[in-house]
Amino acid sequence: MDDFGGVIKISEPARMPMSPLKLLGEFVRREPMVVAAIIVFLAFAATSPVFGSLGNGENILRQTAPVLLLGLGMTLVVLVGGIDLSVGSVVIASATVAGIVLVSGLPAWFAMVAAVAVGAGVGLVNAILIEALGISPVIVTLGSMIAVRGLALSALGEFSSWITIKAPAFDLLARARLLGLPLDALSVLAFTALAWLFLARTIHGRRLYAVGDNERAARLAGIAVRLYRAAAYVICGAFAGLGGILFAARTGIVSPSIGVGLEFFAIAVVALGAGGLPAGRVKTAETLVGALILMMVFNYMTIRGIPGTWQTTATGLLLLAAMVAGRLLQGGGEEAAVGLEAAALAESGGLAGNVGRAAIAVAALLLAVVFAVINPRFATLPNLVTLIEQNAALAIVAVGAMIGIVSRTVDISPGSVVALGAVAAALALAGGAGVPLAVVAGIVACLSVYAVNGLVVGRLGLDPLIVTLAAWIWARGLAVSLTGARTLPFDLDFVGFMNAPLVLGFTPGVALMVVAFAAGWLVLARLPIGMRLYALGNDPRMLRQAGVDEGRTRLGILLIMGSFTAAGMLVMLGRLGAAAPTAGFGLELDAIVAVVIGGASFRGGEGRLRDTVVGVLFLAVLNNGLSGLQMGDAGFFLIKGSAILAALTLRSAARFLPEAGGGRPGREPSRSAA
Repeated sequence: MDDFGGVIKISEPARMPMSPLKLLGEFVRREPMVVAAIIVFLAFAATSPVFGSLGNGENILRQTAPVLLLGLGMTLVVLVGGIDLSVGSVVIASATVAGIVLVSGLPAWFAMVAAVAVGAGVGLVNAILIEALGISPVIVTLGSMIAVRGLALSALGEFSSWITIKAPAFDLLARARLLGLPLDALSVLAFTALAWLFLARTIHGRRLYAVGDNERAARLAGIAVRLYRAAAYVICGAFAGLGGILFAARTGIVSPSIGVGLEFFAIAVVALGAGGLPAGRVKTAETLVGALILMMVFNYMTIRGIPGTWQTTATGLLLLAAMVAGRLLQGGGEEAAVGLEAAALAESGGLAGNVGRAAIAVAALLLAVVFAVINPRFATLPNLVTLIEQNAALAIVAVGAMIGIVSRTVDISPGSVVALGAVAAALALAGGAGVPLAVVAGIVACLSVYAVNGLVVGRLGLDPLIVTLAAWIWARGLAVSLTGARTLPFDLDFVGFMNAPLVLGFTPGVALMVVAFAAGWLVLARLPIGMRLYALGNDPRMLRQAGVDEGRTRLGILLIMGSFTAAGMLVMLGRLGAAAPTAGFGLELDAIVAVVIGGASFRGGEGRLRDTVVGVLFLAVLNNGLSGLQMGDAGFFLIKGSAILAALTLRSAARFLPEAGGGRPGREPSRSAA
């Protein structure tokens, strides 16, 4: 105030206008993927006149539409800290239901409503298992992915695995144009705009962001966190149902190949646009940009005549490069907030934990009894040997998966890395290298992939799940590309050695499995890195405060995991007798399921190796028993997925048992957990 009681206004110093160069730098820092999309488009248009044409622009929009539709649903789930691996299976299930409704003579609008209802129903089941029982979203949606695909294939099998879509409304969606654009692409763009409006302009959208960004603060603010997370899964399923309608309309048929692998592309477009999977931060516009970049790359490579296998490799490398570039431009070194542990399986010690472990062991025993009754050959000694031999590679990889899950370094690339390692060994042998050098080449190939993953995760602090997802894509694509999708034979002497009985009819593969479990026990219970593994899984901040380099620790962990994957590769190479680029498909998911069913918490910090043995035994009995029944893919997927979900439900239900002495469930001791 002045001497007369007036208020003296102190004006703020005028801000100097930013130079155009600084404005450009700020825009690049805030929207790196938009800049990347512009650069990609200009580069491709400059080197290919066809790419920049209006007709090809329309093609890109139509190619983008189905992946973008699934990506919108995935955006909601990632936003609240989850993930959904079942969307690809929901696509075929919803398309199948729509086809059955049309074949039954019911109207097209009812078929579309039924398709969306199927998707929302699967999302609701996922939400109940995740939110009510506290099971990890990765494991729940993996189980529903398998079960729903099996159910869809079973229903499709009633129509000779082929339903023709004959309905004017579906034809209109696939062929009509509006405002000069294809109706299907325009419809997806409209859904994108609605999703943006919902998330950016409504209170419910803001609450979803709050739930993903800080769950505890959201609860204190009175937000029904579980309800909003559940709603995200239901809406994601509904979007996948819409995707089923779109695929059925475009192809005019429903076949068993619909939806295969789409879940990973849905995750990829979200991660590509956002530079990772940051809970509470992903945006609809970023998903649109990620989908456009991915489809532009696919489109350009198709124009250039590049085989589809190399396109898959490029997709994985592009995803990895986008995450690295995004992190470097953001200048962050801290671990990205992924939030997948927000709904992770909350294991407990004491009575509840012991009951849960015993329940899985009893379930495996009951499965064995059922299979023995149905198929007398199951309970024979030769089949017991076969059961162990068949699952030796799975058991070895599961040890590595156990180490990864305990340390919050989840790895979903082992199956692809096994295939790439085997291909590298076979190519080295074909190039004139001896068997020992060829085997070393395969091992080096496996460790090289894990070294790349370790450097990216350790030095840039990116989420291991999405980094290894990129490796899952590019390593598999590289294996297929290097072989031309052909199976390469390997040395017969090596194959003979790996299949020669040593003790009680068991081969060196089983011996290697025993060594792997011994090595895993040594790492977890006796070496200094074991303590760091559990500390990293419990609270990485404690490790940093103790002066331990978290980046180096994660690199070491991934290299250790790579060693187990390489051992699994040798077992599989010896068992198959050849390097098949499709070998190991689904191996990583089986390994993760075995570890979690066994009792490890997906949020890290707890788990016991001997419980992983029980989880592996459960899956081994299930796989061997179903194979012995010689059923088709439909029945196999349906029963296996349902059994996995049932086992997870059984294990999670044990958490609600009261603790002896009225104690509160707590975490198991770290070192003894091995």
